[in-house]
Amino acid sequence: MNKYELMTLTRGNDGEENAKQVSKEVSELISSLKGKVQKTDFWGKRRLAYKIRQDTDGFYEVTLFEFSKDQIDNLKSKLNLMDNLGRYIITAKS
Repeated sequence: MNKYELMTLTRGNDGEENAKQVSKEVSELISSLKGKVQKTDFWGKRRLAYKIRQDTDGFYEVTLFEFSKDQIDNLKSKLNLMDNLGRYIITAKS
């Protein structure tokens, strides 16, 4: 298992409860694909550097997790299908 960091961004207009629900869904998705969530850090609402679909604010969260390298593409495809998730980035940790 390799270590990864996932940063997610949800729309600011949808509210904090929606952002926390998305966070829960992402953690459950990682676990359902046999990954291990180590830590989540909810940053809260922050101003975006540029507008994304007319939004100027968003809720950020960073999730540290262990995951099989061959399952990353599967995780990305499932994250792409989540309607409430605005943006995400996955980076490998050493």
